[in-house]
Amino acid sequence: MEQIIPIYDICTLSPNGADDILISRFAPYLEHHKNLSAAHRHTFYHLVLFTEGSGTHAIDFEEFNVKPYQVYFMIPGQVHSWSFAGLTDGYIINFSPTFFQPFLLNPAYAGSFSFFSGDVKTSVINLPVSLHEKVKQLF
Repeated sequence: MEQIIPIYDICTLSPNGADDILISRFAPYLEHHKNLSAAHRHTFYHLVLFTEGSGTHAIDFEEFNVKPYQVYFMIPGQVHSWSFAGLTDGYIINFSPTFFQPFLLNPAYAGSFSFFSGDVKTSVINLPVSLHEKVKQLF
């Protein structure tokens, strides 16, 4: 029997029903959306910076070990799930495909970045120690 994988829209995950962008600390987001540990898809771009924690997360059924100062990027439609061990925190940014359109001449611009290509091998980045604080401040 084929597994049905739920699809979530950004406004269903946003506390105020916003449909374009959601920025949050990861631990409170995770606490509020416990159902998101099972495999699911999004209709939006999704990035997470882990600052602490361990366990695993999977993108398109390829599993990765969670590490502090790891960033993962996802495009709309990719399947992902996670299984964390203990407290996991960081930052999360979700944005709709149309969020940047008013600012960009090319609406497909986000896809020109390798980490937003949909290729799982370029979607997870372990940041070098020299960038930890700089990237954390950006988030």
